[in-house]
Amino acid sequence: MQNLSPPLFFNLKERLIFCGFLCLILCFTLGFKFYQFQTLKSQNNPQITAQVLLQYTKTKNDKNYFVLKLKSDFGTFYTTSQEDLRDLKYRFLALRIILDKISFIEFLRGFYAPSFNLILLSNQDFRTPLRKAILNQHNTQLMGEYYLTLFLSDSLPQAWRSLAQSYGIAHIFAISGFHTGILSAVGFFILGFLYKPLHQRFFPYRNAFFDLGFLVLLGLIAYYFLLTQSPSYLRAITMSGIAFFLLWRGLDVLQIESFIWCILALLAFSPQLIFSAGFYFSCLGVLYIFLFFKYFQVPKTIATRFLYGAFLNASTFFLMGIVIYYFFPYFSPLSLFSLVITPLFVFYYPLELLLHLFGMGGLLDSILLEWVSLKTYTILLKPDILWFILCNILTFLAVFYFRAFLALLILNLAYYGYGIYLYFYGF
Repeated sequence: MQNLSPPLFFNLKERLIFCGFLCLILCFTLGFKFYQFQTLKSQNNPQITAQVLLQYTKTKNDKNYFVLKLKSDFGTFYTTSQEDLRDLKYRFLALRIILDKISFIEFLRGFYAPSFNLILLSNQDFRTPLRKAILNQHNTQLMGEYYLTLFLSDSLPQAWRSLAQSYGIAHIFAISGFHTGILSAVGFFILGFLYKPLHQRFFPYRNAFFDLGFLVLLGLIAYYFLLTQSPSYLRAITMSGIAFFLLWRGLDVLQIESFIWCILALLAFSPQLIFSAGFYFSCLGVLYIFLFFKYFQVPKTIATRFLYGAFLNASTFFLMGIVIYYFFPYFSPLSLFSLVITPLFVFYYPLELLLHLFGMGGLLDSILLEWVSLKTYTILLKPDILWFILCNILTFLAVFYFRAFLALLILNLAYYGYGIYLYFYGF
């Protein structure tokens, strides 16, 4: 069927104008960031206020010290303390930091800064009652913190982090586009059930899809303000907002060009994303989904659509292989279970939200505790940088040529097979 949607841009002139607009936004954004940087650097060991996102201990030269991940008005950074600190997670601190050796690039990317004169403030995180409500539904701290990760984007406990590496399911713990899709579907279902009789009785002339989409988008934005610290979710709802706007204007959201302009817009408003591996992964994942849609037409029957969805899930999983192992070189054949766990999570996630709303969040704890207690083993599978570069080149070519898409898939399948060989026979 011929696509009747108008193009995003009609000619090169319109593209250049919009590109110039994004460049202007980028200049303003970088200018403001540089102003923040210079203001802090001009002060002698500035005192700042920050919230503790993560706290853990490390050992060096037989001495223990605390590492703190802090969120401030100008971004996220790390510091250390050799004081005997109590649990400060999600508490607010006033402290002085030393920025003498920090460059502007490091300031954008996220940095480590020595600190001193830590003062615990009385400020309370507004989500503290919600955290307590979730924790009280579980008999173990491990399961409580697991659900705090799923619902509030808190840090994942180490036991679950090891399991996520083995099973290749780290993406289900980082609230991002995958969760946005699930929440949007749930929102459309619930709001549609309530809205349909009102729509039919009072305003049948309105477009119900766009009304519901606008309400769902507002709900997603409200959820972001609840999370406050999830850059991956911010990227996801920004892309969702742009996609909704394109649909509202009658444009094709599945055009790869629209997706690329969306990425450039995000980088213009948040240039620090250029240093984010998570942003790179999320962009690649969405691009591979778009390429699958481009080269394989959606079937008409329900049965074949389920098969189509399974192949889409599998192709995205394998296409991401080399680039993910380049940054996170932990491999186990158990990661194949991700092909089953990922689609099951679509049903599990809203179910757990519902159970926690009714105070029954611990219903599946015994099963999950059995799972996380299983011993797993991973090997280091570090691709050479040449393989990483080749994958990026093939990804670019795959936008234009099906053979490049096929070559990229075969290359990643072969590398995954090589990982299985090393896992069982390499040592």
